[in-house]
Amino acid sequence: MPKFIKKYTGSLIAWLVVVILSVVFLPNMSNLVAQKGQTKIPATSQSQVAETIQKHWGHGISNTMDTVVVFNNGNSKITSSDQKKIDATIQKLKDNKSKYGIKGVTAPFDNDATKTQLISKDNTTEIVQLNVTKKRSIQSVNNQLKDAVKTSGIKTYVTGGDILNDDFRVSTQEGIQKTEVIAAVFILIVLIIVFRSPIVPLVSLLTVGVSFIVSLSIVMNLVQYFGFPLSNFTRVFMVVVLFGIGTDYNILLYNQFKEELSRGKDQIQATIDARKVAGKTILYSGTSVLIGFATLALAKFSIYQSAVGVAVGVAVLLLVLVTLNPFFMSVLGKNIFWPSKNFDGEGENKLWRFLSNKSTKWAIPAIVLVLVVTVPFMATYKNNLNYDNSVELQNNVPAKQGLLTVQKHFSKGTAEPSTIYIKADHKLNNEKDLNEIDRLTQQLGKQSGVKTVASVTQPSGMPINQLYVNDQLETLNSKMKTAKKGISTIKQGTKNSSFNATPLEDIGSSAMTIGQYLKNIQAMSSQTGNTNGQAVLTQLQQKMASVGQPLSQAQLQIVGALLQQSATKQQTLMSGLQSQLQGIASNTQGIGDNAKALAAQLKETQAKLKKAGVGLDKIEKGMGSANSYLSSLSNSQAADSFNIPESVLKSDTFKRSVNTYLSEDKKTAKITVVLDKDPNSESAMNQVDNLQTKVYNNISGTSLDHSVVAIGGQTATTSDTHHIASSDFLRTAVIMVIGIMIALMVITRSILQPFYILGTLIIAYISSLSITKLISSAVLGEKFLTWNTPFFTFVMLIALGVDYSIFLMMKYREFGSVDATPEKQIQHACAVIGTVVISAAIILGGTFAALMPSGVLTLIQVAIGVIVGLIILVFIIPMLISALIKLTYGQSEDKE
Repeated sequence: MPKFIKKYTGSLIAWLVVVILSVVFLPNMSNLVAQKGQTKIPATSQSQVAETIQKHWGHGISNTMDTVVVFNNGNSKITSSDQKKIDATIQKLKDNKSKYGIKGVTAPFDNDATKTQLISKDNTTEIVQLNVTKKRSIQSVNNQLKDAVKTSGIKTYVTGGDILNDDFRVSTQEGIQKTEVIAAVFILIVLIIVFRSPIVPLVSLLTVGVSFIVSLSIVMNLVQYFGFPLSNFTRVFMVVVLFGIGTDYNILLYNQFKEELSRGKDQIQATIDARKVAGKTILYSGTSVLIGFATLALAKFSIYQSAVGVAVGVAVLLLVLVTLNPFFMSVLGKNIFWPSKNFDGEGENKLWRFLSNKSTKWAIPAIVLVLVVTVPFMATYKNNLNYDNSVELQNNVPAKQGLLTVQKHFSKGTAEPSTIYIKADHKLNNEKDLNEIDRLTQQLGKQSGVKTVASVTQPSGMPINQLYVNDQLETLNSKMKTAKKGISTIKQGTKNSSFNATPLEDIGSSAMTIGQYLKNIQAMSSQTGNTNGQAVLTQLQQKMASVGQPLSQAQLQIVGALLQQSATKQQTLMSGLQSQLQGIASNTQGIGDNAKALAAQLKETQAKLKKAGVGLDKIEKGMGSANSYLSSLSNSQAADSFNIPESVLKSDTFKRSVNTYLSEDKKTAKITVVLDKDPNSESAMNQVDNLQTKVYNNISGTSLDHSVVAIGGQTATTSDTHHIASSDFLRTAVIMVIGIMIALMVITRSILQPFYILGTLIIAYISSLSITKLISSAVLGEKFLTWNTPFFTFVMLIALGVDYSIFLMMKYREFGSVDATPEKQIQHACAVIGTVVISAAIILGGTFAALMPSGVLTLIQVAIGVIVGLIILVFIIPMLISALIKLTYGQSEDKE
């Protein structure tokens, strides 16, 4: 006997060393969960492809996360004074980008587009979009930004998908700490009540605590060095499972030890026998639980895989229970139950005895009764799940407050827009590809559920009219109307220009006649100028003589002299006159010629003007037809086409849009889509899936054909999570059920009994989900279960609920040599094991109830689901198993 104690004293020392080493080498769990515990989605899914594209976007914002800073003035408009403060805060962010890890800032007053998108219509709220590096921890970035954006008199928040997910992680870790304390206190109280001793509960908590610390250290080191699956839920489920079933197993072991002591055995022998009898049941039961959780390693989804850490915990727990517990039992003996003096074994449980007796007596009615109660719950259950991680957070969490503020004052999707990436094999900054992008932008904007769509051609979420054919046609129409009006005026002038060339011809003839007359006069004056003075003097002498007064010689000389003088002057005058007449005659002749020529030209011009009028009339009619056509074209669908002039394409204004919506190598375009609904809702997920299909259909056969299309953002991530979680749930559940079924076949040595057990567990599971949904809606105000509640509830109920069935079936086989018939056998087994099962269910249920103060909706709903499922199992296990045993084996002695 001393050898036995010495052996287990060595176990105590060994476990003490292992615990110390586990604590020393335990990694920082919070950092591990932050770095490696996030949901991992396959690299081929659209959100991950989009993330890969974003990492290589360029422009200094590669590998960044989208973060939103919210400035809110309650329900009052932001004043000019408030705006100055907000602008100062934004400027501080721009001036200290490296300090805060900011790679890009988009503020409300950067341009007209941002003014439209980032300022609420009621002018109470403004948001600033940040691209923050992923090289820093989200928590540190969040804390820094929260301090940096504080603005006097303004409510400020920092939010975004990554921020919310990290806050969920922090809330979960804080909830786990509460759960650990509450679970320990609850188990301590229950065990004190059950055993009426303070020592047994302390020993039980010690052994379970050792298994938890050691297994937790193993799991975390596997995560750190070997990429073992991890999530926010790994640790918390290790806590509830290990403390729950660990306490159950201890109750089973200590009850058996107590029973062996009541038979008068000494503490060493009682320990040996208790370990042999109860230890066998514990190993069988624990192995089935171990197999159940170990099969989760075959899951594809990281969240489901992460529960495989519980399998490690169960393996360590079984090892601790069979090696460390015997030390305390053998050393303390009866003192372990101090101050209780009652060492009688557990009495029969009246409830289970009653249920088993009635069910074997009326087997079919018992089964019908179970189905009548449970089928309505199973039939009415609809698997509508909530994929919004923000519901996991309390409303007093700043990031959630920011999200709710944005959803209140903007479209619900503004804080978490979706981004469509189109990656081509050529540059896209050309008119042809831009036209296709714009056409796609317009098509997406017409989809139901879409609030706004922004792209390189529509940076403000609205078309730029000047870049469309219809606007350009309207401008051309306007100019053509002006030209048409001018042509009409000219045409009217040609009609009014009627010239009569006859008067002009008469003028020409008259001028020419005048010219001829003048020439004649000039000739006559020439003759006059040549008159001889001597002949005049002779004529004058003759005249005077005839009148009797002939001129004397002196008078003749004087008159002659005067005539000579007069002739000289006349000659001078006539010379001048001749010259002038010659000029006038020539000019008048020229006028005549010109007048006639002009008359001829006017006749020709008038003929041409008439022809021009006819031509202008045709032009006017042609322009009228063109106007009508262009007007009709501008109102047609064809005129909605995008047409960017080369000058605009190369302008600085358009380059800003290109830098925002085209990657640095210009081969990838992004289109930002804001939905008008909650981005995490099922309808939003369906919308994102439809958008991707729409994009592929629209680019097919265009210059963008064969491009890689991916949608990023919270909605796309949620959609991918939904698809993989849904598909992997069924697959993983089948694997888990098959694994447990094989274990049950080995344990029960039966083919049918595993089906009975698993059938009972599935009925309890589906019914519990339906009831949990009702409770969640009525009490928590959440009408949907969170997306991972069904899976974790399934795992816990199936893997842990199978324990109670194994407890029962082990007793059933144990009493095979005592009871004559299977009917009596199952009745006896139910009566004996009923108290253990109910106590274990109370402890396990209480352990899960410790999850409720965590404030994390998933943990609360899983706790409700498990508790409800355990209650259902407590009632239907003795009914269904007993009835099915009766129907299968009847009164025969063949227990199969």
